[in-house]
Amino acid sequence: MGLVGKFDTPGSLRDVPAGSPMYDRWHATIGALIARSTSLSGSGVYVDPSEHDLDVTATRAYTWTGFSRPLLMKHRDDRDAAFAEGEKRSTQIEYLEWHVDRDPSGVIVRVTFTTETPEYWKALAAVDRDRVVALYRELVDPAVRAKDLFKANGRYDPLNRWNTTDGIVHYIMPINSMRDLLGVSQEVERTGTALDGYGALPYSRDTGADARINLDLWSINRKGYAVATADPPGPLIIDWDDSGWTDPAGRPVGDHWTVVRGKRGAALRVVYEVPPAAGYRVGDIRIGGRRIAFGGQLAEHVIMSAHGVIDRGAA
Repeated sequence: MGLVGKFDTPGSLRDVPAGSPMYDRWHATIGALIARSTSLSGSGVYVDPSEHDLDVTATRAYTWTGFSRPLLMKHRDDRDAAFAEGEKRSTQIEYLEWHVDRDPSGVIVRVTFTTETPEYWKALAAVDRDRVVALYRELVDPAVRAKDLFKANGRYDPLNRWNTTDGIVHYIMPINSMRDLLGVSQEVERTGTALDGYGALPYSRDTGADARINLDLWSINRKGYAVATADPPGPLIIDWDDSGWTDPAGRPVGDHWTVVRGKRGAALRVVYEVPPAAGYRVGDIRIGGRRIAFGGQLAEHVIMSAHGVIDRGAA
């Protein structure tokens, strides 16, 4: 008997009715990505919570910010260059991707962020094509058609136009996936002798997310504790920091964040859009005195997380 009887869907979404085969399919998808037990660093282990009955004595949020750390390092003296390059989905590698909508004059009016994984949408598409189409119409555009999302052979196309050039629903960057998140969580510390974070260096991964997850999990494992993913597994937007952002009159901006899927503190899809009554647009807002010209300026202030559980009694 494991701690988790059946892995829940991301954000505990209920996109299909109870009893749908989607939920068993999703459980099997996650189970296939987690080894029963893996020694990461020291005497502790990372385990599959559906296979181990853990005594959870602590929880842990592994946090990082949403803008690409490699771009900030590459353009450390030119943040505009970093943000400009960050508009390409192929550079959005911190388990956060976004789509920018602009008005005819080129000013940003909306930025949509997602943490949803392709594995979930592929599983949903295999069970209920009509529901996938309906959700795309709700999330992106009422004009979406089934033939836009599915190939001639009936397979779901993750790189369809409404998830790339014309909108966003889930990740398309190859290293943003449930496979990669759970894979890096089970990555073994390379030296085998590290006593602390310094001993685990040099560290080859550039992303802020993977470095945070690895170093945190290794430090917990070195205490001899057992760790596992929290349920439901997956990356989430847990917060954002818009303190200091100002409107065109120099006043603090209002709360223009809307959680579309998930909930505040555990969001999967978030839209940043100024209501018309406010009299200004997203691109008129200033962060640090600079007008918002790129979605990445917001992403830098989005706080991402993955969550784990700890069994200290395993030490």
